[in-house]
Amino acid sequence: MLWWLESKYWLPRGVGWTDMSNKTTEPGYMYPHVSHLWMTLLTGISLIVYRIVFENYIFVPCAYFLSRKNAPDTRQGQMDREKKYSRMAECAMRCLYYTISFITGLYLVSHESHLYDISECWRNWPFHPVPTSIAWYYWIQGGFYISLCFGILFLDAKRSDFYQMLTHHIITIVLIGISWIMNMVRVGNLVLVSHDAVDILIDLAKILRYEGLDNALAVCFAGVLIVWVATRLVYYPFWIIRSVWFDAPALIQEDYEWLNMGQQPMAPRFIMILLSALLVLHVFWAYILFKIAYDSVNEGVLDDVREDYDEISKCNREKAKAGSKNKNE
Repeated sequence: MLWWLESKYWLPRGVGWTDMSNKTTEPGYMYPHVSHLWMTLLTGISLIVYRIVFENYIFVPCAYFLSRKNAPDTRQGQMDREKKYSRMAECAMRCLYYTISFITGLYLVSHESHLYDISECWRNWPFHPVPTSIAWYYWIQGGFYISLCFGILFLDAKRSDFYQMLTHHIITIVLIGISWIMNMVRVGNLVLVSHDAVDILIDLAKILRYEGLDNALAVCFAGVLIVWVATRLVYYPFWIIRSVWFDAPALIQEDYEWLNMGQQPMAPRFIMILLSALLVLHVFWAYILFKIAYDSVNEGVLDDVREDYDEISKCNREKAKAGSKNKNE
């Protein structure tokens, strides 16, 4: 075994890997093992293929078919339309995935005690048998974030928050991997489900923006702000992070302290640090969202400040200025 996989770095004092692997479980349950992470990698590869097929052979052809009567006359117009459809396909793929993932994750976790009492994520850890259905949910989620990393590096249009998004996806992949190895799947489930809720609306809002459906976009964006605040600025810090900081140490190990950096096990500290880093990113993106809201009030148009003022942003802003000018006249 590799030295960094020794149980003293991962598990409470007096608990070894054999205590988990040899522990019998009832049918339909399992205990995590590092070898299971191959399922996440394979799922990631499958989702990359799914994205390429969905975008290039389903969404984009359908978009061209539905808009064939309004085809642009110029070469530049055709290029702009191709770029628009490519970005819409990217958003549609994610929106569909987040919708299925959120509904599935919420259904699975609704049967678990830790949804209602987050301290159950730590009590009697690491002896938490994982339902097979949740194991698959976890592997697929890990694979999805691998595919997002691949997409942001090689497929997606580069945006102004490229490095923040890449950091977020890497943190999530590392969190999923570490939490699976050490069987902190319960808190991982809560984080994943709470994050998916607003991501559905964000990608839906982008699709509405590309289509120029301003009224629907305004309603959707209001929903984004409400759900973002509720899930990422209220539930996440005041329920999940609060439990991580204050409930977890004593339940992980009787004398455990986050600040005693020489104390084993070390892996829970990585979980704590990475979850706290996600909170910092949440605050950063909250600033972005409220900046969009502020600009929309002043300029009369909802725009994505991450897009670096592309042709759609320019069109939206010119339309808003023209409307404002006509109104003043």
